[in-house]
Amino acid sequence: MFGMKGQGATEYLVLLAVVLMIALVSIALLGFFPGLAGDAKKTQSDSYWKSARPFSIIDHTQSGVTLTANIQNNDPDQRTITAFAVAGATNGSLTVALNAGEKRIFSIANPNVTACTTGNAYEYQVNITYNTVDLVGLKQIGTKPIVGKCA
Repeated sequence: MFGMKGQGATEYLVLLAVVLMIALVSIALLGFFPGLAGDAKKTQSDSYWKSARPFSIIDHTQSGVTLTANIQNNDPDQRTITAFAVAGATNGSLTVALNAGEKRIFSIANPNVTACTTGNAYEYQVNITYNTVDLVGLKQIGTKPIVGKCA
């Protein structure tokens, strides 16, 4: 009867050890397959940018040092993009007016990045400067970078 005194504590410790081992195996598998983490990051980035306001980035690709992005105006009013900056480089002084729901393709050759080789991943911060009818010099600074694979 007295030999069963510590059985509950022992069972608790064994169950805790099993849970910790499962967690360690899961972390190790994610570490050994870095493509899984990259794909999750790309999915989160795409989801963020497709629902961003006032401008969303529908899709993007990079070839060499040139990044191409399909940008859509998600606001109900016209917005004029005056600068599109990626990783510190900007495509200069623009005046591209986008009506509500309108899409345009923007390309920027960025000397600040290394040339993209097919299959490698890229990740860049994006800033869009724009004007409304009433306000000038507004900025949309993405809280998530755009993430993708080189074409």
